[in-house]
Amino acid sequence: MKEKMLGYKWGIIITLAYIIVSVTTLSHYGVDIDEPAHFTRGQAYLDMLLTGHPKYSPQEFSKNATFSEWKIPQYDGSYYLKNDSGHPSTNDVLAALFNKVLFEKLHIMGDLESYHLFEVLSSALLIFLIYYFMRNRYGEFAGTVSSLALTLYPLFYGESHFNIKDPVEASFYTGALLFFYLGLERKKARFIFVSAVFCALAFGTKFNVIFLPFILVPYILIRYLPFIRKYRLKVFKRIPKSFYLTLLIYPIIIAAIHIYTRPFLWSDPYHRFLEIIQYYKDIGTGTAYQKAYIFHHVNLYPIFFTSISTPLYTLFLSLLGVLYSIFILLKKEKDKFALLIVIFFSFTIFRVSLPGSSIYGGVRQIMEYVPAMSMLAGIGALFLRNYLARYLGIFIATILLLILFIPNIVTLIRFHPNENVYINELVGGVKGASEKKIPGALETMGNVYLQGVQWLDKNGGDSPRFGVPEGLLSNIPRPLVSKKVKFGPYFSGTSRAGEYMIEMNSVEFPFPKYNFDYLNNYLIPVHMITIDGVPIMKIWKNDAAHTKPGYLEDEEVSDVKLITPPNNDFIEVTFPKSIVTRIEVDHDTSNNCLAEDSGTVAYSPDGKNEVNAPDDLFRWQGPYAFSLQTPTHFVYFFAAVTAEKIKIIPNDTNLCLLQVKSVKVFKLKDKNP
Repeated sequence: MKEKMLGYKWGIIITLAYIIVSVTTLSHYGVDIDEPAHFTRGQAYLDMLLTGHPKYSPQEFSKNATFSEWKIPQYDGSYYLKNDSGHPSTNDVLAALFNKVLFEKLHIMGDLESYHLFEVLSSALLIFLIYYFMRNRYGEFAGTVSSLALTLYPLFYGESHFNIKDPVEASFYTGALLFFYLGLERKKARFIFVSAVFCALAFGTKFNVIFLPFILVPYILIRYLPFIRKYRLKVFKRIPKSFYLTLLIYPIIIAAIHIYTRPFLWSDPYHRFLEIIQYYKDIGTGTAYQKAYIFHHVNLYPIFFTSISTPLYTLFLSLLGVLYSIFILLKKEKDKFALLIVIFFSFTIFRVSLPGSSIYGGVRQIMEYVPAMSMLAGIGALFLRNYLARYLGIFIATILLLILFIPNIVTLIRFHPNENVYINELVGGVKGASEKKIPGALETMGNVYLQGVQWLDKNGGDSPRFGVPEGLLSNIPRPLVSKKVKFGPYFSGTSRAGEYMIEMNSVEFPFPKYNFDYLNNYLIPVHMITIDGVPIMKIWKNDAAHTKPGYLEDEEVSDVKLITPPNNDFIEVTFPKSIVTRIEVDHDTSNNCLAEDSGTVAYSPDGKNEVNAPDDLFRWQGPYAFSLQTPTHFVYFFAAVTAEKIKIIPNDTNLCLLQVKSVKVFKLKDKNP
């Protein structure tokens, strides 16, 4: 046993190193924007599975009880039995189990860290599996390179600490594929059973694994068709009956684990499962988010973003691995394992490139490409070492190729704890991606909020108040922030009440909105968290001291002209070109008119072209803006935009706002367009 373990020493060392570093730095990471909902649902379902009751016991929330920030009384099993939607919940339940044992019962880990340990250990399992299979097939060097390429892949490494879906799915998905391959090669039912368990865990995390047959079927046909042609039915008679039995119960294992860990399905499995399928259809098809990358109906964005978010050394080795895999395939590799990995990688990218498919926010949604790419890198490195060994010797060639991973390590250290925003030099790094406005670039997925709030904790004074203009307060991991920091909807706009506002920044986020535009246009940030000089988070203090020169005071615009349309179905005002800050409308409320309705507010910077303001007609623009509204007085703010015409177009012409009595427009007092 000891000798067998020593045979896998490098895989064990790399895996343990990853676990040790990850556990000691878990408190550096925040939460993914999706995690709070998954934590809360996981707690509700776990309690229901353990107790048999859909409601929490009051004792779990007693004064002396230790319970998670994300175990919320009103969001118990009874709530989710009626209101569950979206992704499966097996991973949620497993993460909640880690929290219950390590945080609530044993008190040996923090609240958030115990959830994240599940993600870390799932990822560690993947690292070792990659080493195990690659070592057994191609030797220790290929196994070592593959596991290093995976461990040091910035997207995978970073998000394995705070993403409850994608790295976990990549681990279970890859396990299902590799053990199925092993079962086929050795004709052993136990490996097919292990594959079924991995597949069930993957299916209970995300539905990405439903594409597993599209990888296995082509591989099986190419691998075994010559034998079937030669031996015909005799081939199937050689396979043990237990193998066939395991294949028959494979889908049963998947369905059983999926349904058991999602009580929402219990009352009506069929129809509620169809609702989940519709959810995936809605988010995975129909919308082309990157139209500039579509070529002859094929979306090139996935392969492009994969190329620019992969360290160059890993990218080079994986490309070499693809070429060498094709070569050894032509040389009739017996088990065609390299072919399996090529299909795994290429199909994962290909399926989200097809017409009608959708992907957004980078390529994290298909993170299973990373282990495939890492194995290809191992194959490529093996070929390169064998070639270099002719001139340098096997030892020097081995050391040289391993040393070249040091820049990858340096990159992780430099980006920590924002490793997932890494972009390589093909587009000029993070800065180049930002300047080129590449979709998905700089996306921290909410991890960076923790860093912003921790800065406030140290530098915000005795009791700093803060809010987020676009994100959700649920993205703030409260267990890692001191109680003196106050969360809330504190945005005061031009009344400048001295609150702090923080927001993550990426190429595609935040979306246009008055709250965020005000902060960017009016205020000087007090702090920015940057990568290579590019801000991924800004922190503002909304007071006079941090307001830009010329933006402190406004005044009423003179010579405002109200234009009354024939059908009285919109409001239009013209005025001398100004830097506009708000419009105020006094109106009547007679004839049973509507108090509020949706609609568009537009302005024209030149009197001809119109620009839609980012907020809907009655959209929330913060507590201060809301305080100015009355049943007969409407106020709408602009983030200091140049305009000489404003048009208000409601969707319903029975809106009280259209019964105009007077209109006022305000502009910056000390700044001209």
